[in-house]
Amino acid sequence: MSDDSSPGRARADRPKAKRLKAHSLIDKVYDWKNLQSAWRRVRANKGAHGLDRVTIELFGSDVDTHLREIQRKLKEQRFVPQPVRRVYIPKASDPNKLRPLGIPVVADRVVQQAIIQIVDPLFDDTLSDRSYGYRKRRNAHDAMATMIADIKDGYHIVIDADIKGFFDNLSHDVAMSRIRQRIADGRVLDLFEAFLKAGIHEDGIVTAPEAGTPQGGVVSPWISNLVLDDLDKAIEAKGWRHVRFADDFVVLCRSSEEAEPALRYIKDVVRELELELHETKTRISSARQGFAFLGFEIRSYRVGIKHKAIERLKDRIRGITARQQGRNIEAVIDDLNPVIRGWARYYGVAEISELCRELQKWIRSRLRSFRFKRKRKTDNWRLRSLRLRKWGLLSLAVCRPVRRLSLARGAVSE
Repeated sequence: MSDDSSPGRARADRPKAKRLKAHSLIDKVYDWKNLQSAWRRVRANKGAHGLDRVTIELFGSDVDTHLREIQRKLKEQRFVPQPVRRVYIPKASDPNKLRPLGIPVVADRVVQQAIIQIVDPLFDDTLSDRSYGYRKRRNAHDAMATMIADIKDGYHIVIDADIKGFFDNLSHDVAMSRIRQRIADGRVLDLFEAFLKAGIHEDGIVTAPEAGTPQGGVVSPWISNLVLDDLDKAIEAKGWRHVRFADDFVVLCRSSEEAEPALRYIKDVVRELELELHETKTRISSARQGFAFLGFEIRSYRVGIKHKAIERLKDRIRGITARQQGRNIEAVIDDLNPVIRGWARYYGVAEISELCRELQKWIRSRLRSFRFKRKRKTDNWRLRSLRLRKWGLLSLAVCRPVRRLSLARGAVSE
């Protein structure tokens, strides 16, 4: 068991002053400055159009009119969310499987963002320090760094847990009960419930969900933190370490003997939330045997990345550098660079220096094949790497962040 100063100890173990509920919030939600701020966030996040086919660009072309209409409906308690548009995208964990998304219309995304901007401060400082997803000044790299520090502290046995269809099976009653703990404004509560129960449009049919919250808006990940904070506090109260990013979490113990009852306990807590762990995807492992978290892979006390993350990168690059295109190589490089930059900034914190060199060599080979419509070793001499750099091709190694995650050299090195 860890002492009181250890990270992960439940703050809930210590007495807290009773918090009063917030009664008057709706006027803050539809405040003009708050709506404008919400719109700027929605615009920055981009995304596809909803069921009404109004794009971000179209909404922004007459934004004041749209925001005034939203404000009027909120004031008059007449705002009703539209059904979300169901689309499917490949799962990050398995590209051969599809993950459902529910894309709200732009107006609904603005209202969701406006609500979260007001209510999030009421909850955020009560949430576990071990929760890293969709919270200000926290990210996946911070979650990984905390987990690595725990392993260095001797918590090397890992419960690699997976909640079965969290966003599809979330109980509306459980979610609303957590929201009501701090909010008493009935108008805001009605909006939350309306977003939870918003219809799902698929193949011309609208269905009303009895459970779940569609991934695609800002309300869903926020509610996931609220509901799963109960799980966080339960784990912390037992003295185990854990790290959670939305519905993805790992629990760390000092021994296998400790991990077995811990897993049984976690199953019970998850069941109380009217959810369940995925039996085939939840297992007990170790930092030596290997486990994956947030796209990274810990194996033999080394921080690497999942093979699927490499294959997804290659698939995207293959699509961009396909030979039969009516474009020049500079245009292809312009499309490649954001992919290279984004991948390197996320996965570049791992111990992948050699991998970056191999991938960069492969990317150059793809560009040469595109340029000459063939693949020959002699093309390396016909199109030198220096020429590709002059055309603007970014390097994975250069785009990596300064921060590094390592178990061998220490939890985190800068």
